[in-house]
Amino acid sequence: MIRALFFDVGGTLLQPAEPIGATYASLAVAHGWRAESEAVQRGFRGAWKKRREEGVGSDKTLGKKGWARIVEESLRQAEMPEDFPFEVYFEEVFAYFARPEAWRDFSETGEVIEGIVKKGLRVGVLSNWDPRLRCVLAGFAWAKFLDPILLSEECGVEKPAPAIFQKAQEAVGVGAGECALVGDDPISDLGGALGAGWRCALVERPQRGLGEALGDLGL
Repeated sequence: MIRALFFDVGGTLLQPAEPIGATYASLAVAHGWRAESEAVQRGFRGAWKKRREEGVGSDKTLGKKGWARIVEESLRQAEMPEDFPFEVYFEEVFAYFARPEAWRDFSETGEVIEGIVKKGLRVGVLSNWDPRLRCVLAGFAWAKFLDPILLSEECGVEKPAPAIFQKAQEAVGVGAGECALVGDDPISDLGGALGAGWRCALVERPQRGLGEALGDLGL
């Protein structure tokens, strides 16, 4: 029986308000570079793929330094000028994505979370994110139902490592067999949860949203 349901956030409850490449390119204009947003988007995908190939968690957790590497690689692949003031630019990018308005929730997010709470389950977050997520979630009314919120940078380990799932179990005081995760990543979410003895269901947008994932869990 599931007593505690945790959600991943990025791609599961929230998504960027606009494509990442568009935001990166827009913020670069003030620093004298009119980057092509599609090129930056391709760079971002390449940078993210590179980190995944090196192994999720290879840099321990994806905190500020990790994001600096990803953003710089994204721009480098889009032919960033040699004299581009990356350090100043990155501070702006990092701060921008701490704002709630940089994100939007999926249409069913609030309704689904409130419905699970009404069923008497403990509802929390288990995310490979840094403390900026707390600022982001403050802008969404449904976030008041999420407790606990476990973030990889604060935990010192990220999904799919078993240790972060153990920390989540301890936070809610239930066993592995009573926990479930809804996410969007086959490696970090599904692989991590099953390896920890949890149940798990994935969204696969636009084909499968939160409702379908919860159906797989019998919720």
